[in-house]
Formats: sequence, structure tokens, C-alpha cells
Amino acid sequence: ESNNLKKELKVNNGRQLKNARIEISKVTENELYNFSSSHALSIYPLEAVCTYIPKNCCSTLRFSIAIANGFVKDVDDINWIHQNNQTFISSQREISLAKHTFVVLRCPYTRIASCYLDKVVDGKINFNDNFGNKASLNFNEFLEYIKSQSRENMEEHWRNQSDFLHYEHYDDYFSLELFSDAIGILKSKGFKVYDTRKILNHDISSFEKVDGDFSKIKDIDIEKMKNDGHVPSYKSMFTELEVNLVNEIYGDDIDLYKSHFGNSALLFK
Repeated sequence: ESNNLKKELKVNNGRQLKNARIEISKVTENELYNFSSSHALSIYPLEAVCTYIPKNCCSTLRFSIAIANGFVKDVDDINWIHQNNQTFISSQREISLAKHTFVVLRCPYTRIASCYLDKVVDGKINFNDNFGNKASLNFNEFLEYIKSQSRENMEEHWRNQSDFLHYEHYDDYFSLELFSDAIGILKSKGFKVYDTRKILNHDISSFEKVDGDFSKIKDIDIEKMKNDGHVPSYKSMFTELEVNLVNEIYGDDIDLYKSHFGNSALLFK
């Protein structure tokens, strides 16, 4: 009888939530549930829910959702989204009744390299030494710092992608490395994506890429390169040591990515 009930539940629960039952406690006290819930956004005209993950084209998604929901008009309003991260957070009812759900995942190696080159090198997130003075980090030191953190204390731009997933299963999983495919599929479902990456300059697409070994080069020296229009390629941020660190920190994200897209788009196989 118990097995029959489990089978029945498996059939009926099309929108099973991933984190709600992790803790047998009040949902309001469930850190992971509330974290993933805060990154689920509603697209009102489509009754859809998108989970956005920082560094995974999230500004593009948030801007496109703001357009779809009628809150902004065009690219002149782009900075509105940075003041309104919470505006379209889905209610529990919208999450449960969503007609379409999707998420964009990214190769974990390029995501963390991009995070370093954008947030650390550009000084958007600063680190201090034991005396309270601003510290300069290289990529290896940045990874060691992340490794020392607990998941709940990680800044969202480098927190594991798997922590953002609010559903057990999404209707669509898209790869940032194949984002043009995502744009086409979402358009066919009635959601127009406005790619803002070049406008906001959050990635390295507009820079000349330089190969070499930049894993131990301090952020202030890479900043000088960027000011001259050059930037290390993502691959040049890694030696075997950094690859192993990412494998250790983001092993679940690597498995998640491979389960949906295989190995072909990973920076390191």
C-alpha cells in the first residue's frame, strides 16, 4: 500500500520542489529553500518561472522578464533591473502552477573564471587582509578562499549553481555556451530574449584574449591588462592545480552540467 501511494505521488507531482523538504522545519527557516526561491522569477503573460543564476546571463534574463512584464520599455531602462532584483520573485502559488519552467546553466570553469575577471579584477567585490587593508588576489588565492567558505556564506556570484535550483526538474535546461539555441526555443514559447551582455560589458567578449599562465597573476596586474584592452582567456586562468580546486568546490555543478549537456561544452573534460 505504501509503494502504491509512492507511485501515485510520483505521477501527480509534476512541480516537485527541490529544497522544501530538506529540513523538517518551517519553510521560513529553511535557508536553501528561501535562497533558491529568491532566484525564481515570474514571467506573467506566460505563467512561466525562470530561475536565474548570477554569471549565467542573468542580467539578460532579468531585463527580458522586465520587458515581458511591462515594467520597462527599452534598453535605455537597463539599469532599472539592478535596483529591482526582488520585483518579480515568484509566489509559492506561481511556482506550483507554472506552465513552463527553465534555467540557464554554465560551464563551472568558465563561470568562476568570469566571476574573478569581472567581480574581483574590476573591484566590484573587494577583499581585505587581516589588518583591514584591501588585499590583491590572484585566481588561485580566490579559489582557495572560496574553498574555505561554507555554501551558505558564499557570495551568490560564485555560489554553486545547484543551490539555485528550486524545482526537482525543469521543463528546459539551457546551456550558456549554446545560448543562441535557448533564445530560439524561448522565442517559440512566446518569450523574447534581449541579449544585454555587450551593453553591460559583464563578460570578456569585447577584449582581445591572451593565452599563457595567469593563475598566479594578481588582480591589479590583470586590471592593467584590461585597461589596455587585453584579458586572459578563460583557459589561461587554470593550471592543473586550479582545475582540481574547481573540481573539488564545484563537483556537483560539473555533474549537473554534464547530465544535461555532456562534456563537449566544458572547458576541461
